[in-house]
Amino acid sequence: MNNKPKNKFTVKIILSYAVLAFLAAVSGYFIYTEIRTYTSSETALENDIKLLKTGAFLTELYEAEGLSKLALQTKTRTNFTSYTQKIDSIFLQIDTLKQLTSSANQKTLLDSVQTLLNQKVANSKDLISLKVNTDPNRSIDKALEEFKKMQASYGKLTIENFEKNPEQLTPYKRKVLADWVAYLNANIPADSAAVPDAKTIDSIIDASKSLLAQAKINNTKTQRSLTEKEIDLSRNDLELSKQLQTIISAFEQEVVVNTYNDNQKKQAALKRSIRLAGFAALLGLLIVSLFAFLINRDFWKIQTYRQKLEKEKKYSESLLKSREQLISTVSHDLRTPLNTIGGYTDLLENTDLNDKQLGYVKHVKSASGYVGNLVNDLLDFSKLDAGKLNIEQVPFVAAHLIQETAENIEALYRDKKLKLHLEIDSQLDKPVLGDPFRIRQVLSNLIGNAFKFTEEGFVKIKANGKSGKGNALELKITIADTGIGIASDKQELIFKEFTQAETDTEKRFGGYGLGLTISKKLAELLHGSLELTSKVNEGSTFTLTLPLKLSEKPVRQKEKEAPYMAKKLRLLIIDDDTSLLQMLKELAESMGIVAHTFTNFLKVEHDSHLDYDLVLTDIQMPQVTGFEVLDKLKSGLYSHYKSQPVIAMTGRRDLEPEAYISIGFDQVLQKPFSKGELVAALKLLGVNTEQKVLQEQPARRINHESDIYNLDIIHSFLGTNEDAIFDVLQTFLRDTRTNMELLKEGIAIGDYAHINQVAHRMLPMFRQLKVNSCVPILETMELAKKQTLGDHALQQLHKKLIRHVDVLIAALATRLATSPSYSD
Repeated sequence: MNNKPKNKFTVKIILSYAVLAFLAAVSGYFIYTEIRTYTSSETALENDIKLLKTGAFLTELYEAEGLSKLALQTKTRTNFTSYTQKIDSIFLQIDTLKQLTSSANQKTLLDSVQTLLNQKVANSKDLISLKVNTDPNRSIDKALEEFKKMQASYGKLTIENFEKNPEQLTPYKRKVLADWVAYLNANIPADSAAVPDAKTIDSIIDASKSLLAQAKINNTKTQRSLTEKEIDLSRNDLELSKQLQTIISAFEQEVVVNTYNDNQKKQAALKRSIRLAGFAALLGLLIVSLFAFLINRDFWKIQTYRQKLEKEKKYSESLLKSREQLISTVSHDLRTPLNTIGGYTDLLENTDLNDKQLGYVKHVKSASGYVGNLVNDLLDFSKLDAGKLNIEQVPFVAAHLIQETAENIEALYRDKKLKLHLEIDSQLDKPVLGDPFRIRQVLSNLIGNAFKFTEEGFVKIKANGKSGKGNALELKITIADTGIGIASDKQELIFKEFTQAETDTEKRFGGYGLGLTISKKLAELLHGSLELTSKVNEGSTFTLTLPLKLSEKPVRQKEKEAPYMAKKLRLLIIDDDTSLLQMLKELAESMGIVAHTFTNFLKVEHDSHLDYDLVLTDIQMPQVTGFEVLDKLKSGLYSHYKSQPVIAMTGRRDLEPEAYISIGFDQVLQKPFSKGELVAALKLLGVNTEQKVLQEQPARRINHESDIYNLDIIHSFLGTNEDAIFDVLQTFLRDTRTNMELLKEGIAIGDYAHINQVAHRMLPMFRQLKVNSCVPILETMELAKKQTLGDHALQQLHKKLIRHVDVLIAALATRLATSPSYSD
């Protein structure tokens, strides 16, 4: 309801911006087109460039004219070459002007200029050639040459007699040489024989006149031809000048017209742009005004809604505060009576009660424990919601915490026969700073759920640490299972309080839906994260990531100050006698020792996650004997065996302890052995098994023992823990019935080896219970051979054993009926 006005307000704001953006885009597009029109016309700069090019062209033309006149006057090849190069430069200028103009008429005029210039160059070349070849003095020079030849024929000297090319000499040198020749001619002695006669002289004179007349005629022709060429060249220059004037006028006219057209286009584009900008501004103002009105109206509505929301928020906060106070008060008030119920239940359990009353007490104790756990979770949830839960920073070893938590929860679900895989990085063996209590709380919820929601398969826990800057360490723990899984659309729901993925989950598995909520909040409070990946009917994987710091504090701390700093003692126990194995497991748990038990060594995997400090193995077992267990462990094929001590447990009396130690065992325990003997053997190996002594009320011990059996050794192992004693005796009865059937089968077919094995397996617990009526018979059967004990004697022993075992079973059944764990 409160989101609707807010959404409308947001939509209107977005719509107003969208309309304004659309208007701006349309206006910008049209203005842009006008600007393109404005800028697409020829600009003044282009006209100026054209005029400059034209002026440069005229300048080049005038320079060419000067070079042409110079070449005509000097009649030298060098000046004519300069003139032709200038003409080539003018042609380049003309080509540039052609590129600047778009008028076809102007390009035609420029082409005509090129043609005229080519004609002018040709005319100039012909004129220069004509002047050079038709020099007015050339005829006279030829006449003088003839006179010189005549002089030479009459013994007169000339300059050519001394210089082949006198015209190449400087005027001064020619003058000196001419004076010298004249001097020599003046001093040549007269030779009468060479003196011409009058007739000869007349002929010379006539010839001279003829030569001079011819020279005059040639000179006149040359002058006339030269004048005609000059007239043609002048006409050509005049035509070129007119053409150039025409071109310049055309250029000027084009520039004026283009400038005028450009100005008209610019004015039109400017007017359109101004009108468009004004229209857009007016329309934008109207749109802004409209949406401003609508938004302001919505704004006042939102203000009204906000005030309502603030009132509702205050009311909700008061409700939450009341709920928090209620949960806190009720939880604290419940804890006192719950503690009282638990205490009086323990006291009542240790009084003389009949079996039915003990059953009632057990149910009351279980129910009060459930309510106690719920109260604790409610308190934690309330504190987390209120932000009042404090986080500690104490040193601990993450590997110990993870392993102990996993193994403790595995023990609670041992009936499910699920396989636990543990993969813990060696880096987590270092002390770190954090809150081990809260981390254990998260792990207990996650691992507990993995076991609870998995019926078959395994639970795999993988932990590793990633070093960061300084002493930072990122702890990453993944808990994977092969359970029921969670649908993708339900995965967010499971982290909400009092919520489970499916409606029938609570009925099938129990719980109240707070565990994962608290775990998620605790992970965030620890500055970490909790993530989930899951598939229905395939399993779930929770990933917990937490930031920690490597501890610089000394490792030796009191347990209360530094929990999980010391590693718990772990035992690997292998024995085919399940009742003895059960008793040893109960003993280990009572001593705070973790026990991994196997009835057959073949079930121990090569790459299992098993972590243990000592190995206890029976010697005579049907498939793999204790000697073979020792050999296999030391073969290097088992990654979990790292030279831990191995203790032999044997009921044989024919071998001394030294015989076992000589082949590799570290200690030997002769069955039956007491708790003290086990502790003594561990101490000899340097293992400390001291326990904290709790101040408790002395436990009630039910005295139902008879002469048939004795529980002293059992009590030495398990104390007065009736539940543990009940489990051991029940296992013993089940195994005894099974073993008696096996003995019956072996005796029927005369399989003495089989009889020896079964008798050997039965003896340890019969000795532990001190069943003296049966022990000698079993000892005889353990060593029986067909040659030493015939079939008839064996059958008689079997019948005797059956009678005593029946009496024992009846007595133990009566004993078990008095146990609190017994139910009809």
